[in-house]
Amino acid sequence: MSGQRSGYAGPMLEDKVRRLARGANFATITTLLADGGPATHVIWIDCDDDHLLINTETGRVKFRNVQRDPRVSVVIWDSDDAYSYAEVRGRVVETVAGSDARRHIDELSQKYHGKPYSNPIETERVILKVAPDRQRTR
Repeated sequence: MSGQRSGYAGPMLEDKVRRLARGANFATITTLLADGGPATHVIWIDCDDDHLLINTETGRVKFRNVQRDPRVSVVIWDSDDAYSYAEVRGRVVETVAGSDARRHIDELSQKYHGKPYSNPIETERVILKVAPDRQRTR
């Protein structure tokens, strides 16, 4: 069910991927370390129509990894049924920093905890925009 969007070269996110990403469901992101090995992190997840949105800090390993190699794999599972999930393989095609990234982490915290983000921010917040190359849902 992948479609094309005018002005965007890749497939749109499938409906189930968007539904899972917009819900209060957890995800993992796997990035590639400098030695080529995988690094997987549990994350909060969000999306727009075309991209998965992952909020992190510029001082984190996952950010450094995608700066060097933008290929990632993201798995989102339904909090009510772990056998209902989506896997998206793709690449980070854009980063968004500044007040937009700060606002986004507060929105994610509201979604997952019902309150603004209160953890200390050690380095700049940034949104990683992941464009899908392959999507699989179950």
